[in-house]
Amino acid sequence: MKTIVGVILLAGLVSCSSNQHVKKVFVLSNGKFTVDESQQNISLDPSNTHTEQELTFNKGGKVTISVKSPEGTHSFDVPDDGSYVLNLKVDTLTGGVVNYGTSGRPASMSTEQFERMIDSTQQLIEGRNASDQKKTYFIPPSSIKKISTATSVKVIGPYKGIPYSLDADESGKTPEVYKFFTNKQQRESLDDLRKRMSK
Repeated sequence: MKTIVGVILLAGLVSCSSNQHVKKVFVLSNGKFTVDESQQNISLDPSNTHTEQELTFNKGGKVTISVKSPEGTHSFDVPDDGSYVLNLKVDTLTGGVVNYGTSGRPASMSTEQFERMIDSTQQLIEGRNASDQKKTYFIPPSSIKKISTATSVKVIGPYKGIPYSLDADESGKTPEVYKFFTNKQQRESLDDLRKRMSK
C-alpha cells in the first residue's frame, strides 16, 4: 500500500514540476502575422503596421520559433524559462526596465539625473551601453533577447505610453515593466528634448 501511495505522490510531483516551466516571448513586428496552434510557427506579412503579441510556452527544454516571411524562414531559440523580446521590426529596438520606485509609480528625476538619462539613451541608441545587469537592451532586427528570468513582466512596445501606476500582483510585488522604442523614435525624442533644454 505504501508503495502505491508513493508512486501516486511521485507522479503528482512530476506533474506539478512539469507545469512550473514558463517561457514568455513578446513579439514586436512591422506587419501583421499569424501564429499556429503550437505558437512555434509565425507567418509574417510585412507592412508599416506595428503589431504585438505575447506567446507563452509551459514546457521544459528549448523552444524554437520559426518565422516565415517573403524574405525566407528564420528560426529563433528560446532556451530557458523567462521573458524574451523577439524583434521582427525593420528597426533596432532599444529600451529597458521602468523604475516605478516603491510607490508603484514612475520615479521622479532631478535635472542632473535627467541629463544623465539623455546621455545614456544616446549611448544605447549606438549600442554602447546595453547591459543585462542594468536591464537596458539593444535588440537589432530579426533577433531575440532574454530580458528577464521572471515571467510576471509587462512589455510596452513602441507607440504605447507607460502606465502612470501599477497594481501589485498576487504576491504583493509590482511586476517588472519594460518599455521599448525604435531607434528612430529615440533619436527624434532626444532631438526634441535637446531643443527644449537649450531654450
